[in-house]
Amino acid sequence: MTDFICTAAADNMRLARSKQLVTLADGTYNLIRIPKYAFVDEVWFYVSQAYAGGAAGSATIGFLGNGETADPDGFMDATQAGGRATGMKPMTPDTQPGSKGKWFTTAGGMLTITLAKSTDTTLLIGVVLMRFSVIYP
Repeated sequence: MTDFICTAAADNMRLARSKQLVTLADGTYNLIRIPKYAFVDEVWFYVSQAYAGGAAGSATIGFLGNGETADPDGFMDATQAGGRATGMKPMTPDTQPGSKGKWFTTAGGMLTITLAKSTDTTLLIGVVLMRFSVIYP
């Protein structure tokens, strides 16, 4: 019988955090470097001050790198990231392509956040955390 036993295993789990996001202008920001062979299994967005005083302020969390086209909401769309409400928001309930995990097998990358305040006068303050393990093929 042919078997497919593999001895590749990881015995590390890493937790990384971004700098505090404080009253940033609209745009996309690089947050956390993702090494090649990292398997990202969770991203959390902690919002301590939400967008308010207007309408439609939003945040999305995505990535660039891995030999792919950048995906600004590859981990969390604006509904899941919820920039208009405070609290801790995990990526796993989302339906985005990377929300159930993503392995960076081609190249390293960068975790990104895209912010759009729209007409809100109170700007978002928060931190993004990412849990990952590096597992080599």
